Amino acid sequence: MINKWKSILKIKGKGIYHNIQSTVEKKMVNYRLENYNTTVVINKKPEKIEKITFVIERMAKHSGGQTSILRLGTELSKLGYQVGYVVYKYQTKSDMEECARCNLSNYQGEMYTNKYLDKLKSDVVIASSWDTVAFAKGMKGYKMYFLQDYEPYFYPFGELFLLAQKTYEQGLHMVSLGSWNKEMVEKNCNIVSPLDCVEFPYERKEYPLSARNYQEYPKKKEIVLAVYLKYYGKRLPSITQYMLKRVKDEFLKDGITLSVKYFGEDKSFHTEAGENLGMLTKGKLLALYKKADFGMVASMSNVSLIPYEMLATGLPLIEFEDGTFSYFFPENSALLTSLDPMDLYKKLKDAILHPEVLKKMHETSYCYLETLSWEKTAKQFSDILKGIL
Repeated sequence: MINKWKSILKIKGKGIYHNIQSTVEKKMVNYRLENYNTTVVINKKPEKIEKITFVIERMAKHSGGQTSILRLGTELSKLGYQVGYVVYKYQTKSDMEECARCNLSNYQGEMYTNKYLDKLKSDVVIASSWDTVAFAKGMKGYKMYFLQDYEPYFYPFGELFLLAQKTYEQGLHMVSLGSWNKEMVEKNCNIVSPLDCVEFPYERKEYPLSARNYQEYPKKKEIVLAVYLKYYGKRLPSITQYMLKRVKDEFLKDGITLSVKYFGEDKSFHTEAGENLGMLTKGKLLALYKKADFGMVASMSNVSLIPYEMLATGLPLIEFEDGTFSYFFPENSALLTSLDPMDLYKKLKDAILHPEVLKKMHETSYCYLETLSWEKTAKQFSDILKGIL
């Protein structure tokens, strides 16, 4: 009888959980469906390309994706294009400008609130994420789509995954930031429009090389690890913390303290095996990179700016071998770990004991970084625009 009641309660509990989960997901899906547009664009060649407008959800502080859009827009502006940024959600122009300055103090281009969505006359309109595609399609101008990630991977396989994926099949001229997005779209979608690619750059002026003595590493009794942590599954938040907790225990047996400093989420985000520093300004981020002995990032979808910044300062980087890091950097640019904590411990310990390995890694990665710039990427984007005419 007891087992029977346990079974009944288990079924009811599961039903309640499924109902709550379904209610939340239904609201999310319905919200996206309200503006979703399945029509396929038939682009007409513009007579000229002078005015370019990026469509975004809303301007937000500490957003790597929006910082990249602002950098690209700014460099295109320097090349002579009239660049604008329009939001589809309500936001005042002053708030947009404040958020933009937080991400890029010297950005160039005009901010437009959502009331201008159907009023702007642009030669080229560029969607910047899957949820902006429908709004871009409703605007005047040649329709393009700037791919900063393979966005279906932001969700579990299901309705939102499908809605995001189908936007790559709606006729917009796509430009991928880096080769990985391009490969994923080509592999998983029925493409009916051009798909180009530009290099993933970084801003070297903000993260200069910092003097670092790798020869001192074997003598250290404390190793500081700066870890980029986000709650998104694609950043492996749970796996990363689980691994580091065990790696810390192993280093303690060696008489070494592994001091983990997480950043990237709000301070209210609970973390294990280390201190959560929260969302850092560029100045504080640079200070952390200088203080740390190693950096760690989980790039499981398109790479972010963080690995570039860390490597630019001379900070040795730990990435995951199952991620996308190898799509963007030469071999031996970072320590690549599996999901096994002991693998990470052994590789990290070996690197600490062999400074020449760290020196060689730095030389390899820095040599590659020297070939990249936002000016170069904007020139590549401009060449794509010229090719449309």
